[in-house]
Amino acid sequence: MSNLQSTIKDLIFFYVKSNYEKYLNDNQIKTIPDEKINDVISKLYTDRMEHLKVFLKQSLKDLLKDEYPGDLVILNIFMNIFEDDDICKNRLIFEIRMHQKKSSNINFEL
Repeated sequence: MSNLQSTIKDLIFFYVKSNYEKYLNDNQIKTIPDEKINDVISKLYTDRMEHLKVFLKQSLKDLLKDEYPGDLVILNIFMNIFEDDDICKNRLIFEIRMHQKKSSNINFEL
């Protein structure tokens, strides 16, 4: 089961990163201004939550094929992962800030 949770975590990070990069492209910016990160993440989280769940479920079916544990197991894992929206949003905000900080340091050092 922990391998399944790890796969779900990896898929969530892939999804968030893809949506983050799309947001940057759509808005023609290199980073989200720090004072706007909370609002942007809250909006994206709310707007994309149902799509994320569909993406996760379909990706797991594609990846695991015959070893897919079934929708009930996956929905239970989703309930555990997404039970507290504030914790999820705060984690995303933290990850985006860290990513942008690392990116700006790399650019500065070049």
